[in-house]
Amino acid sequence: MALRSRKLVVAVVATAAVVIAGAIWLPKLWETAKDQMTPDTCTIGAYELDPEQAVVAAAMVGAVTRYRIELPERAAVLALAAGLQESKLRNLAPGEGDRDSVGVLQQRPSQGWGRGNAATLNDVGEATKEFLDHLVRVDKWQTLSLADAVQRVQISADGGAYAQHEIEAQTLADALSGRKPADISCSFAKPTKVASGTKVASQVKQELGVRTPQVTGLTVTVPGARWQTVAWFVANAERLGIEEVRYDGKVWSRTGGWKSSEDSAGAVTATLFDLKAKK
Repeated sequence: MALRSRKLVVAVVATAAVVIAGAIWLPKLWETAKDQMTPDTCTIGAYELDPEQAVVAAAMVGAVTRYRIELPERAAVLALAAGLQESKLRNLAPGEGDRDSVGVLQQRPSQGWGRGNAATLNDVGEATKEFLDHLVRVDKWQTLSLADAVQRVQISADGGAYAQHEIEAQTLADALSGRKPADISCSFAKPTKVASGTKVASQVKQELGVRTPQVTGLTVTVPGARWQTVAWFVANAERLGIEEVRYDGKVWSRTGGWKSSEDSAGAVTATLFDLKAKK
């Protein structure tokens, strides 16, 4: 009888230990699994892009911003509509598109694009710049219908197809130019690779033409920047390993999206994910 009681006590203690261990570890396991199941997606207005498309779109809008002459937002809308139709905002390598077409705008080196160099057209900023070079030579392009204006540049087999992307292109342009603050949000799994602060600073300066960013540890601060820079950081967050972006009373994070924040920085700041932090 005593032996049976001791066995019962041992069984109860063992069961309790399992329950306690489960209570401690199961939430951690669930958080890990939930983080890994997070879909990689960016939401802009009512539209969804994957992070790769968001990176391309942000680079295109940046190319319009830093163009040799000041252009209205309409130029970004036209470029984005062309990219949506030609490649679904994919930076297609040689051989992935139609005939010898290359890049997000499917420009053909054989027709003089990229000065005949296909590799040049895989630079999204350069491809967009060449689109703009042709666009600004189109008479009254600002007042033409979207399809007509884009067709004058692209000379596509079906120029009318560009029109179907006008609303989406306008939405993307509004968000990525900063005209509509905090209108892009991306979510993705916990980063396994993170760019250096120096690399992030160099790329945002190159693509947007902003003042030289300041790098302190895992934080990149851009003096004088506004919502376009915020949008660029969010669009490029998955690629660069950015965990959080703060500006003007708001903070974005990859797991929480946009929230109000009393201590949000007055300058645009991006904080990289800390790979060395305790899991």
